[in-house]
Amino acid sequence: MTGGFGLDESPLPTPPGGWHIGVNVPWSVAWTGEQEFDLAISAHFPGLVDLTQRQRPGTGTPRFKALHVTRHRYAMAELACHVCGRPTSRGDRYLFPVQSGAMVTMPDESTRYAANVPPVHRACAVKAAAQCPHLRAHQAAPVAYPAEPSRLMPRTDVVEGMESVARLFPRHLPLVFTCYRLFGPKFSHAVGRMRA
Repeated sequence: MTGGFGLDESPLPTPPGGWHIGVNVPWSVAWTGEQEFDLAISAHFPGLVDLTQRQRPGTGTPRFKALHVTRHRYAMAELACHVCGRPTSRGDRYLFPVQSGAMVTMPDESTRYAANVPPVHRACAVKAAAQCPHLRAHQAAPVAYPAEPSRLMPRTDVVEGMESVARLFPRHLPLVFTCYRLFGPKFSHAVGRMRA
């Protein structure tokens, strides 16, 4: 149940019981009926403008490779669960840092872990590890969210798969396409060891 922002993918056939958010579709995933975009003053990044997306979860078919930009940003900022959309708590908040996100080099040459997928509850992590082909193929295990502080960071570069959407808006705008969480040195070091 990971995902990106790519817009080009073939829809999957509907399972016998249908698609259900939080059951077999992550809450943060976009649906084919939500492919309309607009702009709004950023609630999380002063002085910037957010790319926003129409909210009609459950309309059409899920696009597993396309995260919903508005729900994703909310979940990253408010630490809501990627799978069910409900708030996570300090004692019930997990990540899959080996299978998602990236290690980034800082100006001081240190390396930090940057998470690009919202956290999940423990029960939702177990469900995701069993159902998501990417997580299942890697026998992914959830990792407890660190107590060490993290920072919400904007991405104003055009995210892969969003090029056609970017062309709809003026180039001069400081537009936030997505965001990520940048973790501190202790957790980043632990993630580096896990990835090695």
